[in-house]
Amino acid sequence: MIEVLSVEVFGGFNAVAAPQEVCLDFLNRYRSRFPALYVCGNRSKVLDGVRGNFGVRRGFTIHQVIEILLNAYQDTVFIEHDAMLFEDCDFHTLEDFVMLLRQIGRDRTVVYFTTKRDRIFDFITTLADRYILVEAEEGGYFIADVDDEGITQRFYPKRAGQLTLEVF
Repeated sequence: MIEVLSVEVFGGFNAVAAPQEVCLDFLNRYRSRFPALYVCGNRSKVLDGVRGNFGVRRGFTIHQVIEILLNAYQDTVFIEHDAMLFEDCDFHTLEDFVMLLRQIGRDRTVVYFTTKRDRIFDFITTLADRYILVEAEEGGYFIADVDDEGITQRFYPKRAGQLTLEVF
């Protein structure tokens, strides 16, 4: 199970936009017997802080990332958004990439995440099964959780040293 603050993420194609500390928290809290795949591009904002059972692959073009995903066998795949990958990308390649994310998400968990939204990321989120937006505010985090059932909004207060709510 993956938990973004107090939101549990299960299977499917999930898009997450959150501050860097929240991304690091959900990645480092991920626990599984089996390694997850972590895919990033040219500029990773969180890779240096990631600890855990991850196989790391880097793609320097969108075509390389697609090739990595086509050969992926892991049950959980984390993909860090990199806007540079899409600079020379035509619409058909972008569409193929998003459809591949949706296809992989049919029987596995895909988390496509970013620490900074842009137009390409926003387009990709429109085709995700679920979109979680986390924005830092004074005293906590605003969380919007959008899926096929609608939108759920909540506020998660910051507590010193704690980013995740524990369930008892």
